[in-house]
Amino acid sequence: MTTSTLQLRIRGPVTACEYRTTRAGMPVVEVHLTDTASGQAIHATHAYPDKSPANFIAARSLASSLRGQVAEFDATNPRFRAKRLDCDAAHIALPLQHHQSTRKDLE
Repeated sequence: MTTSTLQLRIRGPVTACEYRTTRAGMPVVEVHLTDTASGQAIHATHAYPDKSPANFIAARSLASSLRGQVAEFDATNPRFRAKRLDCDAAHIALPLQHHQSTRKDLE
């Protein structure tokens, strides 16, 4: 018997992003995306592996940088609900943004 996993690549505007800790004290980032036209919502949870100070700083920084941005992530373990998809986020990234520089030495 073989088992298969469903993995989705999701990209969209972040409507809300929260940093919290689990009861065990592990840092967690929750990302919420909503398609206003269809009313579909996606709630993704990204859990960090341990309670190290670096993970707390990374989670807090990620949550604050995602607010109002377009995010892209790999969703695993999807759970489908009415008008909502709950999933775990394996990797969350902001798409590359090219900023114009006024520095002449970078040209």
